[in-house]
Amino acid sequence: MPDTSHFLHLPDDVLVYLLDLTPMSDMESASKTCKQLNTICGLVRASYLYELNQEGLQYNAASASQTVSFSQALASLRCRENRWRTMRPTTSFCRTTLNESHFTSYSQNIALYVSRRVASTVVHGDTVEHSTYQGRNDEITRFHASDVLQDLLVLLRMHIGTGMLYLSFLSLRGMSPHSAASRPSRVLLTGISPMGYMSIPLHAHGLRILGPWCALLTTDRPSNQSEPQIHTLLLCNWKSNALFKLAGIHPDKVDDFNLLNSRTLAVIHRASNPSQPILRLYDVTFPGHLSSSGCVRLRLSLRLPRIEDQVSISLSRMILPRVLQEQVLQPNQRPHEVFPPNSGIMALSIPLAVGIEKARLDIAIDVASLLSIAHDNDISDRTMPWSEWGPHTSRVFLINEVLEGDVEPLQDIEGYRIAFSTNVGCTDTQTPISDERSRPAAFILDFNPASIRWARQEEKAGRGLRGALVAEPSVLNPGRMLAEEVVSSLPYTRTMLEGYLPRHQIRLSRDEVVYPANPVQGSPLHNVYSFA
Repeated sequence: MPDTSHFLHLPDDVLVYLLDLTPMSDMESASKTCKQLNTICGLVRASYLYELNQEGLQYNAASASQTVSFSQALASLRCRENRWRTMRPTTSFCRTTLNESHFTSYSQNIALYVSRRVASTVVHGDTVEHSTYQGRNDEITRFHASDVLQDLLVLLRMHIGTGMLYLSFLSLRGMSPHSAASRPSRVLLTGISPMGYMSIPLHAHGLRILGPWCALLTTDRPSNQSEPQIHTLLLCNWKSNALFKLAGIHPDKVDDFNLLNSRTLAVIHRASNPSQPILRLYDVTFPGHLSSSGCVRLRLSLRLPRIEDQVSISLSRMILPRVLQEQVLQPNQRPHEVFPPNSGIMALSIPLAVGIEKARLDIAIDVASLLSIAHDNDISDRTMPWSEWGPHTSRVFLINEVLEGDVEPLQDIEGYRIAFSTNVGCTDTQTPISDERSRPAAFILDFNPASIRWARQEEKAGRGLRGALVAEPSVLNPGRMLAEEVVSSLPYTRTMLEGYLPRHQIRLSRDEVVYPANPVQGSPLHNVYSFA
């Protein structure tokens, strides 16, 4: 007589119900025992995997929580969608800023400030810890880059007397030499003179971090002006102390660069005649165990919107989401916190000027769409015009220069979300805003396809949105700044932040937005809005 008490003899719907309540790690173990349980576990995962796919996320079994079930993870995922889409904070905390300092980043309870010194603030509940790095009197710091996930702070310093450049690798929390670095600093010989170091805005050429690699893009200007300049990608492995110089960068002037992923380098070039910004993508082979040398190969050349000849273009800026950097997952991180490596939004900011009139051409570009163009085409021998690639993968904004100070309109990116500051009503237009109508404001722009679907459903149901859904194409006509009509259609949702102080930075974290707001009394404070 068969044993009817065996677990597998229960009806499948009962097994689905029971397994849905088990921790995700136990579910993974159960799915490997037999075909029947593997099939049933697949049914349990189905709704959760579908939600992840709708969010543009992926499931990572290795990072499955030891205590959370699939039903709990699904509820958490849906809650996460709602809190960002409605932008209604459940808690708000205030962190004081440092005087006369530049607020550069905020992530995982670590705020980083840079002025004459580098300071880090670590927040644990109501406890605040401060760390500083003073440096030496005979050295100056021009570059800084941080990677909170790796607890890494990289400083590029120069010795004033000798002109020697140093990369210093510090722990972001402790401001002390990083324990994983082969040594606290690395000497670089890049041929940059002390005068050039202090006068040229070299921040446009580095420093970038991708996992164990720190990247600088240096330029060697030939003595003969008729010869093209030579760009070199300088790679330093902060864990092994290896240093490599990679050639193969196009000789056109470089405005900015960044690493899209572990094999793609994006560079904003400036063609000299006429002065035209061009976005070029390169395949990068990093040195590794199998090969002691690397290489750079031009993969794709894309023309950005054409600017009028009489318009001056200053150094452009490229921003990429931090989630595209190498991530080290902790055991308690849930699968829905893992982004695909080739997803998110990148942003380009191109300052323009005609006489005293200033504006910025800001462009948000979908990374996955951009890489799909690079995968399907190999047009390194020609430049693809904007009309062939831009309208379906990007969103353009021509912003009249109304914000004072050095704050950029496109400030920070986290995945598909952009922190954006401008005057109310002046986005997507070339019409000047009158003083009576204009006032500084800040927004969160969300380009996540799942957010767009949700917003459309809310509008269709008549429930309304706290922000706005922008789905119609943006059209910038030729005029004082642009020499061609520029069309783009990447949809997004836009939510205005309350209490924003103009001329201040906004920083995004996974589930938080941080920005200075005006308190009832005293100096400005950083509001940390948590969407729990």
